[in-house]
Amino acid sequence: MDLIDAQKVGDKNALTCLCPFLEVNQLNSDLNEHLSNIAKHLPGHPRVPLQDKEGLLVFLESELCSRDLERLAPRLWWMSKHDSHSISPLHRQRVKKRNVIVSEDPKLHLVWIHDRIFIKPLPEYLLSHSFWKHHLAGGTVSNAARRMDSVRKAALGYLRTYFYLIRHESDFRIAQDPALCLVPAHITWKEFCDFSADFKYIQDYEVSGRYGYGEIRLTRLNFYAKLLLGKWYFQRTEWQYGAYFAQLYGPFLFFFALSSVMLSAMQVEVGIEQLEPLDSKAAFRQACRGFSIASVIVLVCVVVFLALLLIYKIAKEWQYALRDRFRRRRKNGQTATLAGSETGGEKLEA
Repeated sequence: MDLIDAQKVGDKNALTCLCPFLEVNQLNSDLNEHLSNIAKHLPGHPRVPLQDKEGLLVFLESELCSRDLERLAPRLWWMSKHDSHSISPLHRQRVKKRNVIVSEDPKLHLVWIHDRIFIKPLPEYLLSHSFWKHHLAGGTVSNAARRMDSVRKAALGYLRTYFYLIRHESDFRIAQDPALCLVPAHITWKEFCDFSADFKYIQDYEVSGRYGYGEIRLTRLNFYAKLLLGKWYFQRTEWQYGAYFAQLYGPFLFFFALSSVMLSAMQVEVGIEQLEPLDSKAAFRQACRGFSIASVIVLVCVVVFLALLLIYKIAKEWQYALRDRFRRRRKNGQTATLAGSETGGEKLEA
C-alpha cells in the first residue's frame, strides 16, 4: 500500500508508517511538487542542500538521533516509567515550576533536572509532507536506507511527543512564546490540531527505542552513564569549578558535623573516666557522661534512619519499575497470543 492508497482507505497504521499526517494538513509547503525546482535546501536550514544525499543524512542523524539514548534504551526502564505517554503538557510544566529550556540536541529532548526541562523546537522540514514522502521513505536494504530508517523512526517518535506536549490551546500559546518558538509563529491552533490528529496512532514499535519513554530525569542518566556508557556523565550540568564544588559542600558539611559531634561526645566520656577517682561533683560528671552517651546514640540512630530511608526510597522505585516491567511483558505476551490465534483462524478459513 503506497501513501496515496493509505490516505484513500484511511488506514491509520499504514499512514503513520509512511507519513504521520495527511498532505492537506501539512504546515510547510516549500517542497511541494510545483515548487520542487525552486527548493534547493532543507526547509528552515539554508545551509543544508537537498541534492547532497549523504550530507542530508548526516545532518538528519545529528538533528534527530541520539546514539547514547539508543544504547541506553534497553535499560531506560531503570530510570523512567516505560510509557511513551508519560509527558506532561506545557502548562503542566509550569505548574511543576519547570523552566522550558530550548535545546537543539536530540538527546536532551524531554530530559529534565530540578526546575528545568529541555525541549527541542519543531523543525520546519518535519512539517512538510513531501519531505516525508521523498526523503524519509524507505524501500531498499542498503546501509544508507537502514540509517534513514533509523532517522525516520526517531522523527516519528519525536513528532509524537508534541501530541502530548501540546494538548490544549494554552499549551499552544506557550509553545509559540517568542522566548521559546517551539512551534513556528505562522501556524494556528486549528492547523496544528489537524496536523497532529493522527500522531496518537503512532505505535511504540514504529519509533526508536528512546521514544518508547517520555520524560527522563537527567540525574539518573548521569548516574547510570558511568555504568552503561562508560562515561563520567550523560550531560554536564555545571560548567564552572565553583558551581561544581558547591555540590560537594552539603555532603561534606554533613559528615564534618557528624564526626565533630561524635568526637566531642567521645572526648567528654574519656575526660570523665580520667576524673572518676575524684568524689567532688560526681553527679555533674554522671550527667555529662549520660549526655555524651545519649548524643552518640541519637547520632547513630539518625544516620541509620537516613540510610534506611534511602534504601526504602530506592527499593520502592525498583519495585514499581519491576512491577511495571512484568505487567508490560504480560500484556505484550497476551497481545501476541491473541494476534497469533486470529492469524491461525484466518488461515483455517482460507
